Amino acid sequence: MADSVELLLDPASDLFLLEDWAALEAGDLPNQSRHPSSSNSPHITLAAAARIDGRYDDDLAAVAEGDALGLTTAGLLVFPTRRKYVLARHVVADDALAALHRRVWSVLDGVADAVPTTVPGAWTPHITLAHGLTAEQLAAALGILRNRPPARLSTGPVRRWDAQEKRLLLLGGGGVEWRPASGDLGAQ
Repeated sequence: MADSVELLLDPASDLFLLEDWAALEAGDLPNQSRHPSSSNSPHITLAAAARIDGRYDDDLAAVAEGDALGLTTAGLLVFPTRRKYVLARHVVADDALAALHRRVWSVLDGVADAVPTTVPGAWTPHITLAHGLTAEQLAAALGILRNRPPARLSTGPVRRWDAQEKRLLLLGGGGVEWRPASGDLGAQ
């Protein structure tokens, strides 16, 4: 399991994504609401690597500072895995989001065992809705979500997930007081 740096959403945006999860759950389909971890909340992964430890926290907090970003979703994405699929909402990588991503990676430059799909030039910003879908479940999920419109979202703070310690650390940013709608515990 990889460590990660994640961009959270503000409460209203969080709720919008939780409605996607709930719609899939109502259809008895795999979805992120079935992930029991306290770290489970809608987010955009900005970076992931085998180990992103506390030595990066001060610099990551500095690059995370700033106002909330406005985000636009642009439909649904499907990522194939070995025999199943991941379904996600695509998030447009506008200038502000791309700049935040670059700043995070400027701090993590040289980190060992980076997850290739999170590095600049290979990153597709998205918010995961479900993973482990069969082809039939994917078709059903797309049928359920196809009429949910793209959305304007706003960001919350940036956090770091430490997979080894199984803990979250809120790093800051977002320019708003953040209250999780999804049960995320924040810093532990």
